[in-house]
Amino acid sequence: MDEMQSCLDVLRNNDVDVDNAVERLAGNDNLYLEFIKRLPEELHLATIREALMQQDEEAFHFHLHNLKGFAINLGITEIADAAQAGLIEFRASKFRNVTKLEGLLEEIEASGEKFASALEEIEEIEDAGKLNE
Repeated sequence: MDEMQSCLDVLRNNDVDVDNAVERLAGNDNLYLEFIKRLPEELHLATIREALMQQDEEAFHFHLHNLKGFAINLGITEIADAAQAGLIEFRASKFRNVTKLEGLLEEIEASGEKFASALEEIEEIEDAGKLNE
């Protein structure tokens, strides 16, 4: 098995819908991995939490919606589903149920941590591949 397939398998083993996401990128595995490595910086959880605390409707919706789209396009359904649930709750009640919104952000954060460990594993595979060159 080559390095690229090993990296993609790590993601598959972490419940990422790699095949559909790569298909959206015209089958470009390398481009997909480039995008997937950007997820930690794309989470913007601190910004989303700040918008929630400040009850800044525009910022909260904007960043949560962007996160959902990014996660959907990359096949990271755990994060996309939690972000979607947050958007549904927000649209229904704005900030009247902050506890529920905070819980959904915690779900996103937990999924992000799981995903970060998968990225660490991918980095180890890539580093090992560089050593073998």
